[in-house]
Amino acid sequence: MYFVSQVYVEVIDDADDVTPEFPCDVIRLEFPEDIPVSTMLYIAKATVPAKANLTISYGLNYSEAVTNDSLGYFSVDRWTGVVRLRREIDRETNAFHRFSITATIEKPQQTGNLNVSTENRRQSGNLNVLIAVIDSNDNSPIFSQSSYTCHVTSSTSGFSPPCSVSASDLDEGENGRLVYFLSAEDDATDYYRIDPHGGVIYVVNSSRGVPGNRTLTVVATDAGALPRKSSALVLVTSEVSPNVNCAVDSLEIEENRPAYSIVGSVRLTYDDGTNVPVTRYQLNQDGGQETFDIDVNTGQIVTKSILDRETFSSYRLSVSAVYLLPGLCLSKITSSICLFVR
Repeated sequence: MYFVSQVYVEVIDDADDVTPEFPCDVIRLEFPEDIPVSTMLYIAKATVPAKANLTISYGLNYSEAVTNDSLGYFSVDRWTGVVRLRREIDRETNAFHRFSITATIEKPQQTGNLNVSTENRRQSGNLNVLIAVIDSNDNSPIFSQSSYTCHVTSSTSGFSPPCSVSASDLDEGENGRLVYFLSAEDDATDYYRIDPHGGVIYVVNSSRGVPGNRTLTVVATDAGALPRKSSALVLVTSEVSPNVNCAVDSLEIEENRPAYSIVGSVRLTYDDGTNVPVTRYQLNQDGGQETFDIDVNTGQIVTKSILDRETFSSYRLSVSAVYLLPGLCLSKITSSICLFVR
């Protein structure tokens, strides 16, 4: 006689036999370097078999090749797997960050007199993360020198550029591509030009005479969406000092105007008509009448009292101006100005 019996065996997953799994082994993430601290970068999600009612915890691991300087940029929430930025990242310092997210089975609290050494045998899964830092235009151009010197002579032409400037930008792509130009505020831009890509300075028209002892302002700007720029001074020297003249030789004012009325202004010019920067103006004499005054900074002349044409119909003023040509010492010019009362 034979007996047949059926035995049903249910295999229960043990925490020591289950390994958490991520959807993939490696992920690559890209973020701009100016993202705010605490930004959520990624949510790690590992899974275990459906029948295994187990809790998963998450942690970060760095390889031995990663220096201490790379630690501390990121954090992961132990229970949710949310990865966040802990401190600012800078592409110019570190363009890539590598770490791994570890998912580990949390074993239930052991009770009784059981061997707890099984803690070290917990299974874990790993997700390797590569974060690429995208450049933001956060650096301004830097010139190789704060100032440059060019020397020109009467024979200097566009075929022999007197000098060049150079700047660099730590950003990449368009954010680091530089363009040079001369500041429009410089009077000498009629005589000089600059290669916008190479930074070489040329003389535009040597037939008009090469003006020296001038200061040019060179600006370097990047091609970013929000451009950043820097400037440097270029001192152009010459063995020939340019002629400086007083552009005003006579002024007029109506009689009976109130005291401190504006008569006019004195200014200095080169032979080509461009203005000469003046350090200080001084009124030496006005015929001994002490009837006028001059602004030492602007050269503006004003009356100090009411003028009467029948008393004095004209005055002769002596005005001095102190100016500084780049590369030379302070110079002084004194001019005589006739002032007529109408």
